[in-house]
Amino acid sequence: MSSGRRAARGLSVAFLCDRCGREAVQALGSDARPATCPGCGLRFEAPAGGALPASRLLSRCLRCGLDRLYVQKDFNKKAGLWVFIVAALLSVPTWGLSLLAATIIDLILYFALGDATLCYGCGALHRGFRKNPDHGDFDIHIQESVDRRVRTA
Repeated sequence: MSSGRRAARGLSVAFLCDRCGREAVQALGSDARPATCPGCGLRFEAPAGGALPASRLLSRCLRCGLDRLYVQKDFNKKAGLWVFIVAALLSVPTWGLSLLAATIIDLILYFALGDATLCYGCGALHRGFRKNPDHGDFDIHIQESVDRRVRTA
């Protein structure tokens, strides 16, 4: 997939509903309408049109406004885990070739899929934006500095 094709993808932000915890997806742009939670029906207003950067380069989370963001591949982790579980189960009868096939599939997906920008604070997933060089990969130290929940031993 070329980078020009990735840039043409629509802008959206996915986040967890404040009331029920289900995922809601908000389309962004000039014609964006309010998002509705599929679980409880709570409506979420789209960010103001001026809040969207014309360059498609994020500097702040569009959900909570935090400036602590990171980038990862836009791929469902559960689906990736299942590919390798099936490959591991088939590895004995296939003499390990299923693991090789899963690795090749993973490599192809790595280069074919675009990136998504996530917020350390609220976990909102921003799709369709360009990769900001200021945002690196996930860093547990940043996550712990942002996460203020009380923990028990």
